[in-house]
Amino acid sequence: MKLNLFKRSMIFATFFGACLCIALIVASLGTTHWIDARARMMSTSLKSEARVSFGLFEGVKALNHGGYGWRYHDFSVKAGTHPARRWAWCGTAGQLGAALISAGGACVLAALGSAARSRCSPKPLLISNCLAVLFTLGAIAVWLTEYFLRLQHNVMSEEDLRSSWSSDGMADLGLSFWLVVAACISSLVNVVCILVAAADSRDEDIIAPALEEKVNGAIMLY
Repeated sequence: MKLNLFKRSMIFATFFGACLCIALIVASLGTTHWIDARARMMSTSLKSEARVSFGLFEGVKALNHGGYGWRYHDFSVKAGTHPARRWAWCGTAGQLGAALISAGGACVLAALGSAARSRCSPKPLLISNCLAVLFTLGAIAVWLTEYFLRLQHNVMSEEDLRSSWSSDGMADLGLSFWLVVAACISSLVNVVCILVAAADSRDEDIIAPALEEKVNGAIMLY
């Protein structure tokens, strides 16, 4: 049985949704705004402020001590100076990598499914998109846990802490984090599209035999 236009369109739409999911995850991995924070020095009356922004792999820290100008420092997780603890970093990065693989599989399956002339099972496409949702949700959960337990209280290095810098209560979730949330929503929309297409197929399976039976009955009557 050939795919009807509606089902083909729904499956093809998931191809763009999976591509969007991949683009959003890659953008979140490549940007340095998972956390945006401000800090101040607690042991001096001079005007001292700092700005810290970082992603999963690198970040930028700017310090202005006593109003003498900004000093910029780059840091990376390879140097062991990432503000997030190792378990949170590994959990977030690992699950985003798995989400990328799942979304890539969804792209391939959506392209094949929409190009197929005969009807094929939507289960592999549904599973791959569900996995993308689960892995992005897992990454979001791990990072939120680390944010509420640690990052909202401190994003400064041990050296900065010894110099009385504090970022307590001045850290916010940045754009890079919300890109992952958008990627999760994109995959979730794909799941809904696949379920709608699958429901349309079940309606066809119910209607087609009934119609065929009526036609056969009419032929026998004549």
